[in-house]
Amino acid sequence: MNEREWLKQVSEEVPKFLVSMQGYTVPGFYRYSLTGDLFDEHALWGLGNTVFAVKSYYTLGLLGTLGERREQMTQFIESFRTRRGQYVDPLVARKAFWREKLSGLRHRNVQNFFHAQTARAETRQSISALELLGERPSIGLQGLPRTNKGIDQYLGRLNWSKPWGAGSHFSHLLFFLHRSELPDRDALVQHAIDWVHQIQDPKTGSWFRGTPSLQQKINGAMKILTGLKAAERMEFDYARELVDLALQASHDPHACNLFNVIYVLKYANEVLGGSYRPEEIRRFAMERLDLYRKHWWPEYGGFSFFERNANTYYYKAVITKGLQEPDIHGTALLLWGISLIEKLLYPVEQRLYQEFTT
Repeated sequence: MNEREWLKQVSEEVPKFLVSMQGYTVPGFYRYSLTGDLFDEHALWGLGNTVFAVKSYYTLGLLGTLGERREQMTQFIESFRTRRGQYVDPLVARKAFWREKLSGLRHRNVQNFFHAQTARAETRQSISALELLGERPSIGLQGLPRTNKGIDQYLGRLNWSKPWGAGSHFSHLLFFLHRSELPDRDALVQHAIDWVHQIQDPKTGSWFRGTPSLQQKINGAMKILTGLKAAERMEFDYARELVDLALQASHDPHACNLFNVIYVLKYANEVLGGSYRPEEIRRFAMERLDLYRKHWWPEYGGFSFFERNANTYYYKAVITKGLQEPDIHGTALLLWGISLIEKLLYPVEQRLYQEFTT
């Protein structure tokens, strides 16, 4: 089966998998893994699972066909909204409690000591899903800065020698600023972008300080780019160098994240108009598809987060047994990757998938 036939098979089989992942009695609920979840649908959890279902349906272009199920997913996600306007899964918060404390002490970083960073990430993902569903939820800034001085302090305190984490916080900042009701939001977004571009490395195109690993540089760059994408400001310098950096990962399996490197390559290539190292980029994208196939379970119609087993953790909470089976997280992630790979390989009229904005 060639790659086009396989991509068509995936687009036809994943909807069946998503139907099989629905809850039996709680409208809008989806399981995380096929059979290995540690909690059932009555445990008042599953926010992220339904978010992944929404993003999977969107990537396949099927949200508009769901009818009542679409409204059920909307209502289910909204049921996790707190009085502070955040979207938080209470079971995940409880199960991650001690690991968040130990991680904070071990790394001498207490910013997520009380689940604040996880709550911000879950809120972002939920809002992204609601937007795909056609909703426009009112949101706050989730404790993020709202002045130039505050942005300088916030970004300056991040550990840019670990750009994967620091870039994630920058991305969240742009996501919430761009959707805020602040009268000067556009100027604040630009100020944050100007700040981070000051630490962009002209030799690699990535954003960091110190001497991070190749993996950190690539994954950190991906986080920066998701922020620019969320703020609709996908403009940056040194795109050639960023393509070179991403293609280096083909020779270093430890640096080559399954999804993040494709995101970096796709947007660096787009900024350059597709004119730089096109054959190498195409070959790299085809190799990614070969890797994705190793996560595919044709008998079920879904992908697993790990190569031959479902994910165990979600935001530091143990939620599955990690059985040899697909999960909804891996399915959403790799469908997203496929939507980017298609744009690198095929003209618009041949594409089966559509990309969402995280």
